[in-house]
Amino acid sequence: MQQYPQVSASFSSPAALEWLGAISESNAVISAILAVIHPKLYDAGWQTAKRLRDTPEIDPQDVLSLWASVFSGVAIISNHSTPPHRDRSSRCHWYDMLVTLGRYRNCNLELLGLGISLKYGPGTVVGISGKLLEHAMLSFEGDRVCYAYFMRNNVHEWVNVPASDWMHTQYYE
Repeated sequence: MQQYPQVSASFSSPAALEWLGAISESNAVISAILAVIHPKLYDAGWQTAKRLRDTPEIDPQDVLSLWASVFSGVAIISNHSTPPHRDRSSRCHWYDMLVTLGRYRNCNLELLGLGISLKYGPGTVVGISGKLLEHAMLSFEGDRVCYAYFMRNNVHEWVNVPASDWMHTQYYE
């Protein structure tokens, strides 16, 4: 028997569907940023999302029709720091997109292996290889939310979309 991917149970309520509709424009903008910084990964994400929408056995289809993103998932981190970590379910050459919003200050994104600390103020969008680079956000003052967009390797494999390669400047020639 064919094993189909499942939509997260978190999206089973009318409120969740309403929320998806409300953030659809933001999701499209984040996807467009990915199209600029890694066009091949954008194409692979778009193709994956299309194939999922074209698979009627995946339920509920209403979630997929509202999913205006090339990323296969989003995690929402509200008013929490994140300890040093790497994202395990991606690929080294894929970018995650981190979007941070709110009314807060004194926040830095730490790229520990590189010894880099970036100011991480409201409205910041960062494309990062979360699997390759250990990263953390250790403290802040105020109210903060981070939308962490990601792609899952197993989803791309299930729909048989080849993984994109590393980003190359010749993509822009």
